[in-house]
Amino acid sequence: MSRSIGIFGGGTIATEIARAISDGTLSAELAAVYDRHPENVNRIQALFDQESAPDEADDPSALLEADLVLEAAGQTAVEQIAVDALSGGRDCMILSVGALADAALRKGVFEAARASEGRLYAPSGAIAGLDAVKTAALTGDLESVALTTTKPPAGLEGAPYVVDNEIDLADIDEPTVIFDGPATEAAAAFPSNINVAVALSLAGIGPDETAVRIVADPEEENNVHEITAEGGMGRIETTVRNVPSPTNPKTSYLAAISAIETLRGLETSIDIGT
Repeated sequence: MSRSIGIFGGGTIATEIARAISDGTLSAELAAVYDRHPENVNRIQALFDQESAPDEADDPSALLEADLVLEAAGQTAVEQIAVDALSGGRDCMILSVGALADAALRKGVFEAARASEGRLYAPSGAIAGLDAVKTAALTGDLESVALTTTKPPAGLEGAPYVVDNEIDLADIDEPTVIFDGPATEAAAAFPSNINVAVALSLAGIGPDETAVRIVADPEEENNVHEITAEGGMGRIETTVRNVPSPTNPKTSYLAAISAIETLRGLETSIDIGT
């Protein structure tokens, strides 16, 4: 019997996951979708035939009937659904990992996961190298972890940090560092852009200790994430140049594929990599 999935969200990543289910890439049943905008749910339903189309959930709590609850709607959605899903014994996948920069929420979600029959999943998203960082952290010798994210200015539009500091992205004509600080601050400052920073921090030395730099570059067409980690085990360096999603420049296409691969890995009998 295939695993049933309830998705909280109807945006870019949710749509790609639904498409992977509808075309058979994922062996799963999409049971229900909740989104504040009915047209988003309708677009996802249109990917399926009438018999297999997911229900439109009237409330996030309706998703708790599925085997796995998948959050793809932003940081506030993590607050609304994660603890309830885990407390109900459901598996829960969080894509807006930046929400876990909040220490109180992180504690509540992790405690619920430890007490649950379900499991908590947080895909790597649009970066590479989390397996190596986790392995290095296990040795206790990991001393520093830093992430530099470079994006075209359009990919940073609307971010709270940009708005609050009245940064004119259209006026940037060369690579410009617009943020430099810990992952905890980056997650709140750029909630739609920098979930990868918190995923990296949780794999490594923690949100307060992980350094994040965000660069706006008008000549850059991709979303670029560069990781540097150093310690007694040596030095880890990775760079990923992500093509932005064609429907949402704030989201890297690889982020959706990462979630799909994590879901696929739950069912596979062969698991490659740490």
